Amino acid sequence: MPTLFRFLMVLGVIAGVVTGSLYVLAEYFQPEPKEISKALRNVKARMEEATGSAPTADAGTTAPAPVDAKSPSPNKPQ
Repeated sequence: MPTLFRFLMVLGVIAGVVTGSLYVLAEYFQPEPKEISKALRNVKARMEEATGSAPTADAGTTAPAPVDAKSPSPNKPQ
C-alpha cells in the first residue's frame, strides 16, 4: 500500500506543477499581436478605376454572381 500512496503523490505533484506552470503562462505572459496575411487561391481583386472621380451611390451594393466551378468562364474562350 505505501507504493500506491507514493505513486499517487508523484502523480499529484506532476499534475500540480503542470497546472501551476499553465496558470503562470496564462496570467503573466501575453502574446504579441501581429498581422497575419495569407494569399487566397482563385481569388482576384477588383481594381478600381484610377480616374479620381468619386464613387457612385450604388458602388459596392451589388455582390458579384457566384461562379459555378464546373461551368466555363464567360471571359475565357472555349
